[in-house]
This record gives sequence, C-alpha cells and structure tokens, in this order.
Amino acid sequence: MFDRALKVLSGQLKEGTAKASSLPGASKALVLKKLKKLVAPSFVVVPTPQLADAFAQDLNRLGVRALFLPPLDVLPLDLSSPLARSQYLRHRALLELLEGEFDYVVLTPESLYRRVLPPEFLIELSLEFKRGETADVSGLPERFIELGFRRVDSEPEELEFSLKGSSLEFVTPLGERVVVEFFGDEVEELSVNGSPAERFILPPALELPQSRERLKEIEKLYPELVERHLLLGELSGAERLLPEVVKLVPVTEYTGELPLVVVEPDQVRAVTDSFFSQVRENYKLLEREGIPSAAPEEFVCELELPQKLFLYDKKVKNAVDFQLQPLPSVDDDNLKEVLKGLSGYRVTLVYQTETLREEAEKLAAGYGVELELFKGDSAGGFRLDVSKRAWLTESLFVAQAPKKEDVTALEPGTLVVHRDYGIGIFQGIVSREIGGKTYDFIEIEYAGGERLYAPFTQIDRIYRYTGYRGKTPKLDKLGGTSWKNLERRVKASLVKFAKELAQLYKERKSAVGERLKGDEALLREFERRFPYRLTPDQSKAIREVYRDMESERPMDRLICGDVGFGKTEVAMRAAMKAVTSGKQVAVIAPTTVLADQHYRTFRKRFKGFPVKIEMLSRFKSKKEQREILEKLKRGEVDIVIGTHRLTQDDVEFKDLGLLIIDEEHRFGVKTKEKLTKLKSNIDVLYLSATPIPRTLYSALSGFRDISLIETPPAGRRGTKVVVSRYSDELFKAAIERELARGGQVFIVQNDISKLEEIKEKVERLFPGVKVGVVHGQMRSSQIEKVMHQFFEGELQVLVSTAIVESGLDVPTANTLIVIGAERFGLSQLYQLKGRVGRGVEKGYCYLFTTPGVKLTAEAVKRLEAMKKLAPLGGGFRLALKDLEIRGAGTLLGPKQSGFVESVGLDLYMKLFEEVAKEQEESGDVKINLPYEAFIPEDFVEDPKEKLKLYSQLAASANPDELLEKLKEVRGYLPDPLVNLFKVMKLKRIAKELGVKEVAMAPSGRVIIAFGDEVAVSPERLVEFVKESGGTFTPDRKLYIQVKDLDDLINTLSSLKES
Repeated sequence: MFDRALKVLSGQLKEGTAKASSLPGASKALVLKKLKKLVAPSFVVVPTPQLADAFAQDLNRLGVRALFLPPLDVLPLDLSSPLARSQYLRHRALLELLEGEFDYVVLTPESLYRRVLPPEFLIELSLEFKRGETADVSGLPERFIELGFRRVDSEPEELEFSLKGSSLEFVTPLGERVVVEFFGDEVEELSVNGSPAERFILPPALELPQSRERLKEIEKLYPELVERHLLLGELSGAERLLPEVVKLVPVTEYTGELPLVVVEPDQVRAVTDSFFSQVRENYKLLEREGIPSAAPEEFVCELELPQKLFLYDKKVKNAVDFQLQPLPSVDDDNLKEVLKGLSGYRVTLVYQTETLREEAEKLAAGYGVELELFKGDSAGGFRLDVSKRAWLTESLFVAQAPKKEDVTALEPGTLVVHRDYGIGIFQGIVSREIGGKTYDFIEIEYAGGERLYAPFTQIDRIYRYTGYRGKTPKLDKLGGTSWKNLERRVKASLVKFAKELAQLYKERKSAVGERLKGDEALLREFERRFPYRLTPDQSKAIREVYRDMESERPMDRLICGDVGFGKTEVAMRAAMKAVTSGKQVAVIAPTTVLADQHYRTFRKRFKGFPVKIEMLSRFKSKKEQREILEKLKRGEVDIVIGTHRLTQDDVEFKDLGLLIIDEEHRFGVKTKEKLTKLKSNIDVLYLSATPIPRTLYSALSGFRDISLIETPPAGRRGTKVVVSRYSDELFKAAIERELARGGQVFIVQNDISKLEEIKEKVERLFPGVKVGVVHGQMRSSQIEKVMHQFFEGELQVLVSTAIVESGLDVPTANTLIVIGAERFGLSQLYQLKGRVGRGVEKGYCYLFTTPGVKLTAEAVKRLEAMKKLAPLGGGFRLALKDLEIRGAGTLLGPKQSGFVESVGLDLYMKLFEEVAKEQEESGDVKINLPYEAFIPEDFVEDPKEKLKLYSQLAASANPDELLEKLKEVRGYLPDPLVNLFKVMKLKRIAKELGVKEVAMAPSGRVIIAFGDEVAVSPERLVEFVKESGGTFTPDRKLYIQVKDLDDLINTLSSLKES
C-alpha cells in the first residue's frame, strides 16, 4: 500500500500540487526522503517550533540534509527584547543557510514570514576564527561588545569574554567555551569546549548591534525615547527600531525562492493568521502608548511562494491515503507490550532517558526486533507493516544545571559590616600613597560621615549587610562601644544555641529505631518508572535518605529546595522504601489544597504498585473519614496523606514507620506539639520550599541532617519578565495571550479594596471567563475553596494579594500580572514569579508600575534586578537573601532571627560557623611592611572585577594555586600583585601561629608581635631564636632579620612546621 500510494503521489507532484494523508508522526519525514528528487529543495512549514525542530531531526536521521530555522521567543514589535540564546540560534541557522548545503529548510510560519538581517550585514557582524588566518586583535573588544558580550578580567561565563595578552576566551549563549591563542594577529590555536577546532563562526547574540554609533542613530531620531521609554537603563524591546539601523529582508534572501511543503495545513493557516494579527495588535498598542516604532511591514512580509505538497496526520478528502497507523509514545510501562507486537520489525527508537534505552536493548533480541537507537526529539511514532518498519518515540524533557550568580561584588552605596567597626556604607576602592608606596583601600562611611580606609588584607573581615525584609539599620559610629557589645551578645547567644543543638543531636543519635531495608526489587522497579532523569541534587538527597533509613538511628532530615525542584520524588521513594519494609507512612501538609495536591501526585506515581493510599481531610465526608481511620488502624492503608487532622487523638496507626512533614513552619503551635509526640523513634522527613543560606547549611550540618536541592526542574522553559507602566491595553493583551493558549492567569494587587474592581474588569473584558478572588482577610476555608477551584481549572483567572507567593503548583497557570509592582519587595516579586513557568509552556511575568507615580531609586533597583534574573533555575543569590533570612528564621527560631537582623546575615553566618566548629576567633593580623601590595589599575580596570579578585584571594585556601591560574590566564603578573599574594599568605601563617601584628622596625628588622595565645611551644621558640639570630622580648615580640617577603614567609613557615 505504501509503495502504491507513493507512486500515485509522485505522479501528482509531476503535474503540480499534491496532498498526502494518514501520515502520523515521523512518517511524513520518510515520505519526504522518498520524494527528495521531486520536492527538494523546499521550505517545510510546521505549526510549532517544538514540532519543527523534531521534524528536522527526523529528516537528518533518515539521511536527508535538513536545517531548522528557529523563530525568536517574542513576536515583532513586542515590548520586550528576545533572549540572547534565541537570537544567537536564529543567526547561526541563517549563516548555515548561506552555505547552501540543505535539502529542506524546516521552519514555522513566523520564521518564514518574519524579516531577518540582510546576509551581508549578518556576515559583517559575525566573527570568524580560523586556524592559521589573521584577525584584528586590537579591535576585538569593541566587536564583542557589539555582538552582545561583556568583558571580564576573570574566567568568562555565558555571554562574557576576556582578552589577556595573546589569549582570547569567550562563552556563547549555548555554553560553548571557545579559547583562541594568537601569535601576533594570527590564530595559532583554537579550541571549543576543550577540543581542538579548525574554525569557529560567532554570530551576534542580538539583532540590534550595541555599538555607540548605531545607538546614536536611534537617539537622534527619537530623542524623547531616553526620557520616556528607556526603562531601567535598558532599551527594552528596542528591536522595534531596528529598521532605522538596517533594512530587514525576507528569508528568501538566504535561500532563494523555494516551494512550500506544508505539514498540517489547517494548523499552519491558523498559526499564520494569528501571527500577522498579533503583530498588528502589537503595533496598535505601541501607537496608543505613544511608543516610537517602525511599521509592521518593516518586520513581516507576505511571500508568494508555490505550494508543492500538503501533508496530513489523518485521512482527508482528495488526498493520497497512505493508511499508516500511529504508534504511541513509549515509556517503561508500555515498552514491553509495544515491542512484543513488533516482532520481526526493524524499529527506530528515538529516546531521551538512558533507562528506556537500556530496557529496549534488553527486550529487543527476545522479541526478534532489529533495533536502531537515536537520542533526541521526534515528531512521533508510526508503523509500516508492508516493509516491517516501525518508529517509536519517547517525548520527555531533561533538566539542566542552573547558572550561579556571583555574590562577592559590591556596588558603591551597599551596606556592609566590618567585623571590628560595625555597619557602614561601602563607597568604593581608593588608592593612597603612604611613605612613597601605593596601596588600595576599601572605603567605608560610618555615622556622622566618618570614613574608614580598610586595607585589602582585611577583606575577609568585611561582609555584605543583609537585614530582615529590607529594613535599613542604623550606621555604627567609628570608635563606639555599641558594636563590640552587640557582637559579644550575639556570640554568647550562639554558644548557648549551639550547645542546645548539640544536645538535641546527641539525643537523636542515642535514640534507637528500626532499620528499613525495603524490598530491593520492588524499590528498583519504582525508581525505574520515574519518567525523568534525576538531577545530581536529587540523586544525592535520595542516597542520604536511604542511608538514614537503613541505620539504627531514626532519620530526622530536612529536604530543602524550591517548589517543583523534585523534593516530592525524594519523599515518594522514601515512602516506597518504608512501605516495602512493612511500615505505614503519614504525609502531613499545612493546607487541605496542598494535601490534595500531594494525594494526586502520590496516586499517579504509585499507580501499578500494590500500595494503598488514602487522604484524610475536610474534602472527605465524616463516614469516609471513619472508614479510613479503621483501615489505618488495621494496617489496610499504607500511605495516608492529610492536614493537621492526622495529629488528632482518633488517628491510630498499626505500624507507623515514616512521617513526611511539608512546610512544618506553617503549622500552628499546638499542631507542632502533637507532631513532636507523633515522631518519637520513627523516621521523619521534612520538606521545605523556603531557601536557606548555603553557609547556614554548612554550619548546621553538624547538628541536623539537611539535603539541598538547587537544580532546576525538568522541562521548564522559564519565565520572561516584562516591566512596564500599567495600561488597560497591556493588561488585556497579557490575559488574552494566556487564555488563547488555554492557560490560567494570576493577577496580584496588594490593595484588598481594589480586588473586586479588577475581577469585574476581567469579567467585562472576557465574558464567560470564570474569575476568583482570595486575600488574607477571608476565612481559611474560603481561601482553600477558591484555590482548589483554580487548581482544578474551574477558574481561569485568580485575583489576589501576595497571599499566593507560596503554595500551589499549577502547571497550566503561566501568566502572572503584578499591579503596583513598585510597592513589592524583591523577594516577594521573586516568589511571585515562581508561580508561573512551571510546566512545558513558557511563563510570562508582567510587573506593572502605577502610572503617574515616580519610582524611588530602590524600586527601580528591585525591578531592574527582576529583569536581570536568569530565565530559569533561580540562583540569583542577592535577590534571594530576604528569603534566605526567612529560611534561617524557620530553622533558628525568633530570637536568633533578631540577631540576624542586628548584625546582618553574612556576619551572623560567619559567627555561627565559628561557634559551631568551636573555634575561637584569634583576631585579625595587622601587616605593616614597606612593600607595594595591591592590584594595579592597568592590570584590572573594572572595580567590580578588582573587588572580586581581592575577595577570591582572601577566601582562597590555596593562594599559590590561584596565583598560577591567574598567571596562566593573563600571561604575566605585576610585582604589586605578587606582593599582595605573599602578604595574604604571610597573614595566614601568622594567624595560625597566634601572631597579631607583623611590622618593619626603623632598623630594618621585622617585628612579629604575638597575641595572648602563642601557638608555639616555649622550647621551640627558644630554639628558633638561636637558629635565626633573632631576639624575643618579654612583651611577646620576636625581632628577626630577613632579606625580603619570601624569606619572611619561609622563616615563619619553619617556625610553624616544627
């Protein structure tokens, strides 16, 4: 049938346009391979980007040369700019098109009809590095900045570059690390991700080049733009002015005019109409708002191209019917059954998880299946019985590791805490000449305008100040006693607190529970059916939980991580281990809605296993509750999930072995007391979505078992943040976009009196849309009811105060609108943003500021920080500090939280670490030697980079290694920097010896002044004085003669080593 249909279709194509139907999944790619001589080269138009990418992969697997031209992540004339990654991918694909080596170009309607940069302009913008060829090395910094990169002096990260001597290093938006070594202007060595390469082409990561000249062209045309629309220092959405810089062209300028192959024509037509309609709406919106922009026709074009072939999944009239049958996506559950039915077939399996690949390889030979394996995405499965051919797919997503942001850099005006002087304002780095030598100092302003100039040898005693919920503390007075008194009180309190923790830990260690080994085979099968790849953090947490459960000591572990980061999977594996050990499991959540969510998740995950799961909450009738309680008592329920209802006196277990507590800090005092009784001598696992500081984790790890999950969730496409003045048009467009794709919307306004007004406005704009309202003044039962309706999809829009900042995971709610965003704290905005972008759909977070209200500098800073948040994975530590303090408060209690506010989070953590490790601070070592020891201006120009390097040096456990790495990167080290490394090393050795000061006497001898605690025995000190020819005085001062810094370091080291 297939060959006959192919023959008929070929005949029709020779005459003109043709249609083919009953071609599910990847079978369309197979047909295009067979018809290549008649159809190629062509544009293959596919409805969605995901399907287009998968379709191109299918063609390439079949040996056909296909290129995927991705669309940008925002439409033309949008208020926000496309992501750098999106622009980079598109420009790279356009450069590949110029090579002309393709049979098919696979694209979406947007990619086909959206204009692009002219080929000659894109080539001019792009950078090419080829081994043996020359490049203008001196002009590279300006070229990289034009391409959207930022220069750094340290090791570059994504969209950063460093040029040091003859070495260039940069990281592309895709994470490709490229190193170029020059000999003069010639490319001598080239590597990509550590592997040698002959050639690398770097396209721009933005459409609008960031050169001063080109931006000046826009400024001349639109002088009012800077004042009215240059939001937060960024030209957000400035691509709408791109035609003023360069005339955009159709994509056919890269390919020539090609015929069209249209996949699912009805869907493509609908997507095309929607694309043009949305571009027109965007333009109207800009016009209404008075925002300058080029006209729509400058960005889109209606190409008149011949339509060659239409391909359909299902049977349609007047089309050649191939009569192929689809095959379902396979997973661990149905793989065996599907392969069994394909005995004797040649099967192509496109997989994403290694577990599925391994299972398929095991089963294939037994069922007589010839297996061909590919990793990636595919358009879908099909079977071709006449030639015994089948195609199977596994459509899943895999998580990526988050990018971590640096937190050491300080901006002038930032509050800091000096260990010896208290809270002040960091004003910057200043250079001072003392005794004919130049030194760098950290300038800190204190109360009354007094200034402290701290040498960089003290950088390890300076901490960023972070207080609770953004409260601004009073500045300390230089020379005052209040700071030292406060530090003493904090430390005394911490000593007491640490002893209490140590006692609790000791009691838990002495308690005896049962070892829960579990049924190994059943547990492995449960693990195997997890449809995603575990993140490293999850794997580590699971290993730690299993180890705890198998020990005699009852488990008492906290799993900490953002919502959706995989804590529940860890909990479910622990539950399975307990159940297969013959134990019962109780899962307790603070609200009925969250308990219901856990119940659904557990039921779905444990499907197919002999595990009985019930829920006990207000959603169950009195009769149902009685029945569940009876079953629980008889041991007929393995896992029970509920709220504080589970702590009531009528709840009896036959053999409870594991208690899982979600967000314990949200329970009331009485419930916590009952939980304490419930958890005696059984394994307890706590889950918390409130982040805690990594330093607190380290300090507490000696007292409490904690697992951190910081890796982002699988399959998330992230959330785009749009900051703008509120307007009804923007408000409507944001809701319209989400409802059009079948999603749900959060609208947040902290003024309760305006919630009903917003609800009415939404109902008026969108008749038939169901809208709910929640706020803190409603009864808890009312809040739960509305939230449950939203979770169930009965409501499309939820209007609320910031009460929704933590709680439900609603994958279909992917648009958040915050009205009056300038009145929200940074941590609130961050958590609110976390409500959306959790599913496979891209999330949108609109932060609307109040029209006519002038934003304070702090508000602008907060909104700017939100715009700079990484699209996925969190990790923006500064934005999370307030949340971390809440997490600290949760673990430490209210008294310690007060001390956190008094001295700042970072110093508090340092004090806690010291107390927890029972190490007394020996005080800072003063170094007063006549050597220039600083980072020269011509070596590191950027103050932020300089401060970062000073911080790294102060924190480094191995300064020699850091010095070598820096020399390798830069090619040379100036003498003052080498001296600085030596001084830091000297300070570290001196501190270990109990030295409080190292100075140079007028005679040229070095004075080493010891503190009260000398870490050298009297015998060794006497011996050392004889060896070195030095002098030791009764006031604990050692006088020695040395040649230079190296000699001093070696001399002190010999005293330390003996």
